[in-house]
Amino acid sequence: MYLNHYKLKEYPFSLTCEEKYFYESSVHREALGNMLYAVQQRKGMVLITGEVGAGKSFMGTMLCSRLGPGCQTVILQNPPDSKKQLLRSFARHLGIPTAGAMDKGVLEENLQEYLVRMHSRGRLVGLILDEAQDLNQAALKEIRLIWNWEQNGQRLVQIVLVGQPELRERLLEPKWEPLRQRIVLSYHLPSLTAEDTTAYIYHRLRIASENQETVEFRPEALSLIHSATDGIPRLINIVCDNALLVGYVKGVHCIDPAMVTEVLRDMTCWGLQTSKEEIGAGRSPAGE
Repeated sequence: MYLNHYKLKEYPFSLTCEEKYFYESSVHREALGNMLYAVQQRKGMVLITGEVGAGKSFMGTMLCSRLGPGCQTVILQNPPDSKKQLLRSFARHLGIPTAGAMDKGVLEENLQEYLVRMHSRGRLVGLILDEAQDLNQAALKEIRLIWNWEQNGQRLVQIVLVGQPELRERLLEPKWEPLRQRIVLSYHLPSLTAEDTTAYIYHRLRIASENQETVEFRPEALSLIHSATDGIPRLINIVCDNALLVGYVKGVHCIDPAMVTEVLRDMTCWGLQTSKEEIGAGRSPAGE
């Protein structure tokens, strides 16, 4: 709706995970670099956690992309609810036939044969499990068993667990110690700092406008967006998208604190935290 008004080629704050929009803060750069090393060198299991909307799934997508064609990476975005479903989903994504009546033993055998072939060709196979906090006990146990598959002392599958903070808490339970001991790299994605929030917003605008400066956010508006969203990328996207819509309706190209406040008033259903003073005054504390 507002593309022509701001001379944008596409919507900059879409919630889809397009690689070109990935904002690489120093924390993200370090995490990605270490994850790549751990997977490529077959060092051990990797754990990524973060709050809802912090960009965990995007990190998994970027890891898959950075691993490149030398690693056949499978991302399971919907947690399997049984051992057999986990094996079947993994096999299907690898292109291994999975007949409906095939039992768990046959699935395991077919998977291991395939993985041994890939290993003999020098190819890595990665398994990224998104929303892993929702895995049931049976599926989580199966992950540990899959991790144990090896050939000539090397693991056949490199596993990355991606989930919300409760996954980390769950793995601290004594019964999951055997799985926890296999995790060699663990990252919790923090929310963006105020500085990174500003850089994140302008990064997305530059991509959508092909490096043309077609829209501006006032510093006070940026400060208000950060405090209201707590630096959570998904919430930043939602607020900014709606703020651009308000700017379009008003016929302006500069987003000020009053416009952001107008958006926040209509978005209480998202649980955004702003003080009554901020909403009432239409400015952030930094702008007072």
